[in-house]
Amino acid sequence: MRQYPFIKRTFFTFSVLFLVTSVSAKQELPKDTLYTQLKNDIVILSTTKETNSLKFLPAAVSVFSPKNLDALQVHSLKDLSAIVPNYFAADYGSKMTAPLYIRGIGARSGDQTVGMYIDNIPYFNTTSFDTELFDIQRIEVLRGTQGTLYGRNAMGGIMNIYTFSPLTYEGTSFKIGGGNYGQFNANASHYQRLNNKMGYSVGAYYKQDDGYFTNLHTGDKVDDLKNAGGRVKYVWDINSRLSATYSMSYDYVDQGAFPYANVATGNIDYNSDSYYKRHLFTNGIALRYKGNGYEINSTTGYQYLNDEMNMDQDYTPLSYFQINQKQRQNSLSQEVTFKSVNKSNYQWTFGGYGFYDYLNTRPPVYMMKDGIKRFMQDPLTAVGAPITFTDSQIDLDGVYKRPVYGFAAFHQSTFNNIFGAQGLSFTLGLRLDYEKTKLDYKAFTSAGIEVNIGQGRPPMSHVINTDLTGISSSDYFELLPKGVLKYQFNPNSYVYASASRGYKAGGNNIQIFADLLQEALEAKLKSSMPGGGGSTTDVTPINDRISYDPEYSWNYELGGQTEIVENTLSANFALYYMDVRDVQITQFIKTGGGRMVSNAGKAVSKGFELGLKARPCNGFYLYANYGLADARFKDYEIENIDRKGNKIQISYTNNHIPFAPASTFSVGGSVTYDFKHNTILDRITFDSNFAGVGKVYWAEDNIMSQGFYGTLNAHVAFDKSIFTLEVWGKNILDRDYNAFLFESMGDYFAQKGKPMRWGASLKIKL
Repeated sequence: MRQYPFIKRTFFTFSVLFLVTSVSAKQELPKDTLYTQLKNDIVILSTTKETNSLKFLPAAVSVFSPKNLDALQVHSLKDLSAIVPNYFAADYGSKMTAPLYIRGIGARSGDQTVGMYIDNIPYFNTTSFDTELFDIQRIEVLRGTQGTLYGRNAMGGIMNIYTFSPLTYEGTSFKIGGGNYGQFNANASHYQRLNNKMGYSVGAYYKQDDGYFTNLHTGDKVDDLKNAGGRVKYVWDINSRLSATYSMSYDYVDQGAFPYANVATGNIDYNSDSYYKRHLFTNGIALRYKGNGYEINSTTGYQYLNDEMNMDQDYTPLSYFQINQKQRQNSLSQEVTFKSVNKSNYQWTFGGYGFYDYLNTRPPVYMMKDGIKRFMQDPLTAVGAPITFTDSQIDLDGVYKRPVYGFAAFHQSTFNNIFGAQGLSFTLGLRLDYEKTKLDYKAFTSAGIEVNIGQGRPPMSHVINTDLTGISSSDYFELLPKGVLKYQFNPNSYVYASASRGYKAGGNNIQIFADLLQEALEAKLKSSMPGGGGSTTDVTPINDRISYDPEYSWNYELGGQTEIVENTLSANFALYYMDVRDVQITQFIKTGGGRMVSNAGKAVSKGFELGLKARPCNGFYLYANYGLADARFKDYEIENIDRKGNKIQISYTNNHIPFAPASTFSVGGSVTYDFKHNTILDRITFDSNFAGVGKVYWAEDNIMSQGFYGTLNAHVAFDKSIFTLEVWGKNILDRDYNAFLFESMGDYFAQKGKPMRWGASLKIKL
């Protein structure tokens, strides 16, 4: 087992620091001063862009408070899957994999259709999405296209995550816990106000587990995990109008990965090491100026990502393919917004945004002895070619540099009480987005061969060198309009109708270069044969084969919320229709050497969402959410080759979009009992929920699928003074299901969902 002494030493140092600073904290300042005003469980706050509070925002919104997150045991975005209606985040592969789907629209690779922001700082690479959610003040999930205010890659929605501020929350906390499968976790944090205008916070976490699945080939667990990180935050109210916030966070991951089993045998059985390692460093500076009736916000973000992924790409005991991908990414963003802060009949927002994102990738695919024989040697032998490969491994290597930058300007106006009708409002918005993307590629490989020239002479040895070098570049200029009509019946009830446009950026495939190099090498060999040998290599220009277009959508929505019984029962609903063009689909490359994104014509996603919340009495809370997403291809045909070598057309029109569940369902509740004058306990809280998704299709042909499945989860907290003892369980009924399934080289492989897990933790809050 890998050892991580530096992580443990770092965590111990942080813990000592927290203890010292907590003792020196000013005792006259109140602890736990967080004041989050709630009404019908919707936080009455607005973002740096919206003039509406979240409670009255004419959109489908789910908000989670710290209490909600503890009850649901939410530590990553994947833990909210199905809890939010029509939101699905499959938990498979590694932390590199974070496919987010909202309303049947999403992506397994490439750019996302759901944007993620932490403290208003955008996360550019989906490999950074699955990060530890530590000391979170609230999470907002906005469903439906948010392109006007957020721009690119917000077709499905937005995830806004906010951390605690030391000016509104104080105290020191320690938490340690463990569970089955070798689970261990510990975290510590300290929040302190230095005076009424300054405060700082520092926190750290560490977690590990031994893994859940065993590789038959090695006898070891495949998916063990080590994860550590921390955050520092400083807040300064410079004067009554101007404030500044600086935040810095770091997340480190080292995990075994990709526990994919052959569906026919049920066994994970491969011979190459598979793992994922990541360093993620995020910096942010936020400035806010409060004027008379307006507010100016500036958010500057910088993120550095350095990761490495190693995968056995054939998932068998044979030696076909292995990939080792390393990425280094630097992302810089700047946004400035001006918005009105008043209750007049006209409210407005103006904003500007710019970003620069540079990604350097080196993803060599190693074709090993069994791969060389099957894909290179056997075809040559079959046609009588006097060529023999002498290498036991061919490196399909390359260096890929991808700079992307963009600029945007946006505006949104809301007219309240129009036509003299109290509660009737109309919102118009428009965003102008410009983006420039470029891929500078240099792919290369070499192979040693022997040519049998016959006539008793010894074979001649050669080294065949092949390289593909070039630049692929694209520009996109997009207009993203939005219109919303809303009618507020009373302070807690309203309906709205909206139309908005969104898009997901286009780009270039990198892993396909392993396939292109293999084709180029094969063509070079055949052309050197007597008579030229012929070539079946695709003559389509490389830039056309590696690139894919943006994905566009129009989203039409009718929704609202109402308070059925005052302060007791409320409901929210949304009906939607999404018209999508140039759908981006992730497909495995034919040789099994990687995956690629391609465009798949038109699609439609339509459905509805319904949520109920009830508080029958103090300390008793119930909820239920359901989402239906009928997402299908509207016009999608591909060209294929039949067994006789003839070209045929295959239509996937009206098939379901793969990987997106047709429905989500969740139901849960919380019961809290306060003990009066009890020397043992102050309070006990029991939380339980059931979350399910399905049906999920695994490919465009809709042949393989996973039916509806759900998991039962529970959490109990015992509070006494500064101590909280928690006992929890996930997938308590040990439901068996496939979290992911795919086809590779004629076989199906799948990852099972995680089995029943249980554990306990002790928290101390000073």
